[in-house]
Amino acid sequence: MLVLAACGASATGDDVELDGHGGAVAELTGRVWAPGMAPGMVPTGEEIPIAGAKVYLRAERPPAIPGGVYCETCMDVTGAAVSDAHGRFVVGTLTPGPQWLIIEKGQFRLEQQVTLTEGSRALPDADTTLPSVLDLANGKTIPHVAVAAGNYDSVQDILGKMGLGTVGTDGGFTSTAGELDLYTNGGTDLGLAMGTLAQLVGDPARLRQYHIVFIPCAGVANVAALRDQQVLRNLRDYVAAGGKLYVTDWSGEWMDDVFPAPLGLGAAMTGGRTDTPAAAYDAATDTWDTALFGDADGDFYEVADGEAVDGDLATWLSGQIGPRNDAGGDVGPIDPLAFHVYDNWNWVASTTPIQVGTDMAGAPIFDEPRVWVRGSGAPAAPAGKHPLTVTFHPPGCGRVLYSTYHTAPGTHRGLLPQERVLLYLILELGVCNTNPPVL
Repeated sequence: MLVLAACGASATGDDVELDGHGGAVAELTGRVWAPGMAPGMVPTGEEIPIAGAKVYLRAERPPAIPGGVYCETCMDVTGAAVSDAHGRFVVGTLTPGPQWLIIEKGQFRLEQQVTLTEGSRALPDADTTLPSVLDLANGKTIPHVAVAAGNYDSVQDILGKMGLGTVGTDGGFTSTAGELDLYTNGGTDLGLAMGTLAQLVGDPARLRQYHIVFIPCAGVANVAALRDQQVLRNLRDYVAAGGKLYVTDWSGEWMDDVFPAPLGLGAAMTGGRTDTPAAAYDAATDTWDTALFGDADGDFYEVADGEAVDGDLATWLSGQIGPRNDAGGDVGPIDPLAFHVYDNWNWVASTTPIQVGTDMAGAPIFDEPRVWVRGSGAPAAPAGKHPLTVTFHPPGCGRVLYSTYHTAPGTHRGLLPQERVLLYLILELGVCNTNPPVL
């Protein structure tokens, strides 16, 4: 049987990685669908598959995914299949009979008992759609998510469309449905807030309850917390422990103050200090010079030439059908090399590799920030395209994602290309770590 390192690497094109396909006696085929985006859940043709999902069979149910932040290192999974860019997979076994079928990507997991018989059987879409709710008794796991509800970028709208909450007919978020936690950061919280963003980041035990923390674009309601050295350490330690921190445009200081070295934010027409320079953090004393902190408040612009520069992301996006403007009315095939990106408020001037630790042999490990989407049009930027969506891996096991734009630009039906990028990255950033550095 084929042995795959289950590290979430996406298959591309029409290739499907198979489990012992040449000698399997019993096989299951199917397509992995995004939460809330399977056939029957969205208009026909607008379904969204999941690339790079791990699919495997086991005689016994696997251990539960930890309920809070953790470091998942990659392990060899005998007989695993990996879904291709269209979500397709084939998984098989030499011994027909009862098995546990596991479908997972990041902290989204679906577990179910199946009985395999000789030959090949296609699974219905309901059995291959990643869950939107936490229901451990019925084999459904989702990440524990916190959203700091900001003034401008309603990331919760996207999560609601995925079923982690509910949305109204206009696509606006209406309820958490108990599947994510809201914190107040200047925007609407439906009266359901668990507290303020400052309270969340000031409490490391509470912070560690979450797999993902979203801090979308907002005003300055809680930024004073970033002048507290312990808060800065809390956020850094959360990511080091395996947490995922997602930040957008004017909330960029929540990324850039804590981790000032990997990204350089470009200047604004107003002339204010947008970027926090690498010199703001002194590793020798483990302290930050808050006098050097920028505000990440850049200029507004729109991008007409958005481009998915990551090959796997581009292959996955290519040909998907959905709304292409922020009113939701222009529905058609998405071109991953030329799509509109709405409501940009910053630009990334530079990305810098940084040493994040050493491997088991003592050799240094460097992280190179990864650009996923780029485009042009920032008023203060040089001509040409610049990064719009970037991820980096600070020391430890977690990841940080920064987008220069409002991920959810207003209420509308369906998911725009930039919102589909977020859906892709929510799952992609949750995959295991191939070689976490020794700190």
